[in-house]
Amino acid sequence: MKRSRQLLGAVSSVALVAFSVTPAMAEGTGAGEIIQNNVSVSFSVGGVEQTAVEATDEFTVDRKINVTVAAVGASPTVSANQDGVVRQFTVTNLSNDTVGFDLTASQVASPDYTFENVTIFVDSNSNGAYDAGEEIDFIDSLAPDASFDVWVSFDIPATATNGQSTDIILTANAHEAGSGSIGAEIIDTATANDKNGIDTVLADLSGVSDSDYEGDYSASHTITVDAAAVTVVKTSRVVWDPVNLDSSPYAIPGARVEYCIQVSNASGAATATGITVSDTLPAEVTFYPDAYGTTGDVMVNGTVDGSGVCSGGSEVNGYTTANTSVSEALDDVAGGETKTLYFTVTID
Repeated sequence: MKRSRQLLGAVSSVALVAFSVTPAMAEGTGAGEIIQNNVSVSFSVGGVEQTAVEATDEFTVDRKINVTVAAVGASPTVSANQDGVVRQFTVTNLSNDTVGFDLTASQVASPDYTFENVTIFVDSNSNGAYDAGEEIDFIDSLAPDASFDVWVSFDIPATATNGQSTDIILTANAHEAGSGSIGAEIIDTATANDKNGIDTVLADLSGVSDSDYEGDYSASHTITVDAAAVTVVKTSRVVWDPVNLDSSPYAIPGARVEYCIQVSNASGAATATGITVSDTLPAEVTFYPDAYGTTGDVMVNGTVDGSGVCSGGSEVNGYTTANTSVSEALDDVAGGETKTLYFTVTID
């Protein structure tokens, strides 16, 4: 059963701080620090040394905003209708100040298929899956040089087909830091202010779906569907009638008709497993037992020739004329394979 929730609200800042521990590349002197420089000039007059002249200059270090997002680990193929697919990302604050980050998960325009029930979360219990209460949509406060691991959970639609591929994209956008919430989006200082003030410079580069110097960064995992492409074909042929026997028989009352059901999987597709063939007989026919050998009622895992005639396989018994349906399992069908189920009925 698919979950109905979409991306939900944030967890507490306490939980966020607990995850923000991984060191990253240092970004240098912190924003707001004052750098002071003193100069002294000594001199003499008439050979007599005079009192040195001194001067001091100081300026305040401006704020450099930079962030990266990295896709962590491999991205194995998925199946159509698969729920709870999870991919990991790491957000790293390369700024020289503590910053908050708004988090969004998205896809490219016009994807092969659309993810369902997308949720960003922190894997608090390290079980590799989304659990209720772990969802977030921002990092309220991330110190300089610190990293924060987040995961994205999503479902694959049943309509996705073999070989389709699209990306799950995580974007982190710089905001003013907060505690339990984040502040306004951080933007460039329009013009340089007094050297004693703190200006802001966006220094981020572009990721997979963002541009340089916008205060955000994005990374992606590619999600490729590895699905079975199963098709079924059902044919029938008259194999005996009470007048002509098995020599050019006709579909008259009392005649026997063989149904051949072909289950095929397209070449290159994933193996189809757990196959069950269920067939409800028409009211005008009666199941004909022991059509194959002395006890063979239904044949499974057979083959089919170019004219659509089934043969081979394994016998299944236990059916009688009272049966009004046939239901049997087939072995796994790999990509490029066809397996058959066939049985015989009598026209009433």
